[in-house]
Amino acid sequence: MAEIVAAAAAVHAPQLLSRPPHEDPAKLDGSTDALRRFGQVLDETRPDALVVIGIDHLETFWLEAVPTFTLILSPEAEAHYMQKERRIPVHTELATHLLHGVVGRDIDLTYSQEAKLGHAFLTPFEYVLGDRDIPVIPLLVNAYLPPLPSPRRCFALGKAIAEALADRPERVAVLASGGMSHFPGTARYTAPQFSFDEWVLQEVAAGRYEELLDLTPVQLDEVGESELLTWFVMLGVLAGSDGTVPGSLLSYQHLSHHGHGVVQFVPPVPAGTEPTVDEPLATPVPKFGGYEFTSTDFIYYRFPEPSSFPLNRLLHRVITDEEVRSEFVRDPASVAARAELTDEQRDALLADGFDKLTEVGAHPLLALSARQVALLEQQRQAAAAAVSTT
Repeated sequence: MAEIVAAAAAVHAPQLLSRPPHEDPAKLDGSTDALRRFGQVLDETRPDALVVIGIDHLETFWLEAVPTFTLILSPEAEAHYMQKERRIPVHTELATHLLHGVVGRDIDLTYSQEAKLGHAFLTPFEYVLGDRDIPVIPLLVNAYLPPLPSPRRCFALGKAIAEALADRPERVAVLASGGMSHFPGTARYTAPQFSFDEWVLQEVAAGRYEELLDLTPVQLDEVGESELLTWFVMLGVLAGSDGTVPGSLLSYQHLSHHGHGVVQFVPPVPAGTEPTVDEPLATPVPKFGGYEFTSTDFIYYRFPEPSSFPLNRLLHRVITDEEVRSEFVRDPASVAARAELTDEQRDALLADGFDKLTEVGAHPLLALSARQVALLEQQRQAAAAAVSTT
């Protein structure tokens, strides 16, 4: 029977890779040091494979196909963010076994033999795996394109994974890559729900999963916690006849737009090991951190209505197509005029920022990423023009 020898949940924020000057470097170090600490646990436990449960920020899949759960079966896992890229071997034999075992337990699971992953995978590849020779099994959970799976459905997937591993001999590590509260690409980008993070950390530290699993995708969206869906898959893997497994906090940091949490579940963290926390956590934390849910539908990451597809398609092309991006920076009005946009969408595309884009149907992650890559292209073109005139 396969043995789960290590398990953790961890932040994957791209700022850990890019280290922007507006973020406190000590807080970034707090997060990356905790990730490296879990990497040292892999040295001690010697797993045969690391299952990385991550999400898609619309880099791997987008509106052409939106799978709920996807297992990667390619020979290598290719992950990238901006100019950074890593390729890690995939344990395809074990991954294929999991695919058949999970589907055989009546949980639908998409698979891909060719996929480029984003920073949800690159960050743990960089700071947890490092140079370790451990193959991975990447699993993606849809966290940003409603309808989303419920926490209990994610937990059920995790239990099916554990059952499918029952007849395998490998030593397996599991990492949930995601969380905590943040709202990328929205008007609430700089206002995370830190108190909700603290309640989540309190509950997992006590091994109390029930109220966490009772949360709905709409509620997770309201507090910027949809990436916790990866945690719930991992908790399902760990849940067995002995009940739940408590988690030990390795690090928690308040960043400008994001709560960074790193929690280790297996093996237990030795007593007396102090976590890295940039601000004292409240003890005890009231239910939901005192937050009262009010929404009955998604607020920040809404279902992308088909009428918004031309706008989202253009944003996706700006992100992924170098030629379109270059032309958009040179002459945005011309590119907008050729697209099948409404007047409202066209005006929003030509406006500054991304708030107006999301108001007219752009997915926040596409709006944010398109603005970021367009700015980089604008800087590249300006630098090239300066060189040509000297």
